[in-house]
Amino acid sequence: MRIAKVFLFVSLLLSVVAAQALATDHTVVMSGDIYVMFFNPPVLTITAGDRVRWQNSTGLQHTSTSGTECTPNGKWQTGVMDPGTTSAYVTFNTVGDFDYFCRFHCEMGMVGSISVNAPVPVQQKTWGSVKALFAAMAH
Repeated sequence: MRIAKVFLFVSLLLSVVAAQALATDHTVVMSGDIYVMFFNPPVLTITAGDRVRWQNSTGLQHTSTSGTECTPNGKWQTGVMDPGTTSAYVTFNTVGDFDYFCRFHCEMGMVGSISVNAPVPVQQKTWGSVKALFAAMAH
């Protein structure tokens, strides 16, 4: 019985820690037609540690190139994405705002921005709850 309680406690503790530590994956869709090109969503707000990938849903080639005013800054580059393809994930570990554009369609307004917020710290009461659960199970 004691082994089952310890296993339950460890499982609960690991699930709490994992829930706090796991990053979220996001997908930005490259959309439009030959007249209008855009990223959807055009502005994405994420948490530090999250990952973003781009999916080309058009019949044209696109890129996701970090930078502003159609000038790359070298932070990331998906490379040329053919229609129907999806890029590898880019992980954002630094808090801040990151602008990007499509190298082929920037002048048409195909630009986007990723806003990276700091992660929410684990609150002390969460660990207090885990300790209380462990104390209850020990009796």
